[in-house]
Amino acid sequence: MNYQELCPQGTPKAERRKYSVGDIFENKAQCLQCGELIMSKHLHDFATCKCGGLSVDGGSWYLKRSGTKTKCMEQSIFYEVDNENKKHKGKRGL
Repeated sequence: MNYQELCPQGTPKAERRKYSVGDIFENKAQCLQCGELIMSKHLHDFATCKCGGLSVDGGSWYLKRSGTKTKCMEQSIFYEVDNENKKHKGKRGL
């Protein structure tokens, strides 16, 4: 079972954290050189397109792109921000 099935869109952040799922629903990008859409499916899943021009990494936790970034189209989808995140957005500190 992948994390998108376990925690579909709309799953609150606190619930996702119980399953070690971050804030990115689908971490993916399309290589404009070969046209392949590649997706990082879990933390440290480093996926590379068939021509080697683009790699994605990070799963649901972070967006990392390697290769020719000017020849890629970002396609990632994030989980919706819940009310708890909206209240604390921009607040840093203690």
